[in-house]
Amino acid sequence: METILKYLPYVLLFAVATMIVYGWGLWRTSRQNQDLANMLSAKGISAVKKALKKKGPLTRKELEPFVKDLTAKQPFMQDSIGVTDPKKFLDSILPYMIKQKMILEERQNGKIFYKIRKD
Repeated sequence: METILKYLPYVLLFAVATMIVYGWGLWRTSRQNQDLANMLSAKGISAVKKALKKKGPLTRKELEPFVKDLTAKQPFMQDSIGVTDPKKFLDSILPYMIKQKMILEERQNGKIFYKIRKD
């Protein structure tokens, strides 16, 4: 009886640790799609900012090659996400970047150019 009571706290601690790890895995799996989308958006924003800093003002069409082959993958996970349609991807991140005042949208000769916001 004493040996059972001696090992009971260890068994309970192991059960609690297992529950925590299992719960964390379920939570991470349920949020995986949103996390991948956020990671891909962050990579896209970074690529657009880098291209605009390097090349100067660019049109949407000129920005497409910079985001065309972007992918995002979480560490220790098999699933990944990538850009399949650069036009739609830019349609989602460019308005966000303008709203967050990262870039400016300018019209020149009937064309829309995007450039880095200088503060």
